Amino acid sequence: MRFLSRSLGAKLIAITTVILLLCLLVFGILSWSLINLYAERGVGHSSSRLPFLLLGLGICVFALGVVTYTLLTNRLFLRPLSRLQNHISTLAVQHSDNAQASQLPTHPLKSDIGDLEHAFSQFTESLEHENQAMVEQMNHLLFMNDAFISTLNLEQLLGEIVARLGAIMRVNHISLQLYGREMPAPWAVAQWQPVESEEPTTNSPFTPPLGTPRVSLGKNVTVYADPNRDITLAATTKMVALSTFGRSHSSNQNNYPIPTAAPTPDSKTAPSRIPRSALRELDTLLAQMVMHKKNIAYREDINGIHQEQGEHWAQLAFDMGYHSVIAVPILLQDQAIGAIMLYTNAPRTVSDHETFLLSTAAIQAAIAIQNTLLFAEVKEKNAALERANMLKSQFLANVTHELRTPLHSIISYGALLLEGYVEGELTPEQEEHIQFVVNRAEDLSRLVDDMLDLSKIEADRIEVKPEVLDLSTCLTEVINQLKPMALGRELYLKLDYDPQLPRILADSQRLRQIALNLVSNALKFTEKGGVTIRCQHLPERAQVYISVSDTGIGISPAALGYIFEAFRQADGSTTRRFGGTGLGLTIARKLVELQGGEMSVESVPGRGTTFAFTLPVAATSAAHAG
Repeated sequence: MRFLSRSLGAKLIAITTVILLLCLLVFGILSWSLINLYAERGVGHSSSRLPFLLLGLGICVFALGVVTYTLLTNRLFLRPLSRLQNHISTLAVQHSDNAQASQLPTHPLKSDIGDLEHAFSQFTESLEHENQAMVEQMNHLLFMNDAFISTLNLEQLLGEIVARLGAIMRVNHISLQLYGREMPAPWAVAQWQPVESEEPTTNSPFTPPLGTPRVSLGKNVTVYADPNRDITLAATTKMVALSTFGRSHSSNQNNYPIPTAAPTPDSKTAPSRIPRSALRELDTLLAQMVMHKKNIAYREDINGIHQEQGEHWAQLAFDMGYHSVIAVPILLQDQAIGAIMLYTNAPRTVSDHETFLLSTAAIQAAIAIQNTLLFAEVKEKNAALERANMLKSQFLANVTHELRTPLHSIISYGALLLEGYVEGELTPEQEEHIQFVVNRAEDLSRLVDDMLDLSKIEADRIEVKPEVLDLSTCLTEVINQLKPMALGRELYLKLDYDPQLPRILADSQRLRQIALNLVSNALKFTEKGGVTIRCQHLPERAQVYISVSDTGIGISPAALGYIFEAFRQADGSTTRRFGGTGLGLTIARKLVELQGGEMSVESVPGRGTTFAFTLPVAATSAAHAG
């Protein structure tokens, strides 16, 4: 404003100077012409009248300059300033919601810089007020969004929605209703009304964020949801395609069409868990009206509407003491799923800021409701999957237990027959057949053991009992057990380790199981060469590194990604050629991880494979090594 004053002052000085110079120039020209005229006629007889003529000429020129200055100033400055002041005053009224701005003059009091500065000041105040209101509105929306996202319980979420809107909008009552397709009555209702104390109750499950209005979310909030209805599907694209089974009928009559299909005549009905006192006819009428229109509707003077139009909902609202109402639809994917109704006991003007806040809050509420129902659906499905997994584990445990007894009987009786505990001698062909039966029974017994271990691992019921072990002793026992298998296939099987290898902390039984699985697999998939077991101390990690390397067929790079998955092998043809179920590596890896180690694999197709795992060093050995 000061810059504008200085600019206008400089322009006025320039115009004044120009007009003054023009007046002096005109006066000089006319005076010189007049003097020359008198000189030609003779100076003697008219010299006494010349000064008066020059004075009159000067006055005329000065008057002409003043008139010109006035006209130019009015046209170039005063009129534009007047229009600018009017425009600024009008903008100040339009951009401000307070009473002071609405009383701003829309015409200039005095056409001077002071009035213009006053108009600019009022306009600046109105902009500051509007900016403050927008900042406050955004803070409310951010706080509400954080509260809605952090709430995953449906009833708590609905309570949060109505309570926060009630505190922000400062109304006298809020009702929220959620509907589904083919639902004449809502499946969820939430209501809020202010109480004398706005302090939260101690047993309230809601905690408003710091800086938000303190809201009592105990006695002044009531939430009802009908669990008999299939609401878990409402979170997906079926948000408005809920099941009609268990629908409760509503006795409320209305003139607005329900925005969904009517229930089928043969649909079964069940009593609703929502009490009739919570299903107010006024709320139902307004909810169905705005859900049908899909736009915010508000009435600032219900009494006038009732007297002029006589609408039924206006009569209900007026009888309940309400004088204004705002109804906001809750839309999800352009489908109306509910509505929020706000009532006040006095006529109220609804501003653009409030309609924007309510529409944004309704969008946030729809997304939060969808997330809450999705969470409930996922939680329910997870529980069902856990139950199914538990039943599967129990079934496997029972089946494997029932299979063990007959398999052990077959193996025992077969061994007795082969050892000669039978009258007479067996022919070579009979011995071969009995040996085949025993071998297959042993394979099936190992499969049963693997399935039992896998079921225990998946159910987190497998136990490991770590103890201080001499690794070389355990691995030597494994080599001695599998030596006949290697000799029968004309393969070498050797152990390479450092005699100073520290003791490890592991379960001896599970360690033998891991080593037997890896070494037997290596022998099974190796046709030439052999298998080498190497042990190496990793002092920087306080672990021992054990690797089992073979010179077999190897594993393709694509199969390395799923080689540890249950019931998977590198190639389906290997199952038919070499046998196996694909459980051994899965169990071995999980047993290693349960003992605090890791398992890895490296392979080159056609050249061999190396499986390696680590186990922790015993504390006494680690301290001694350090």
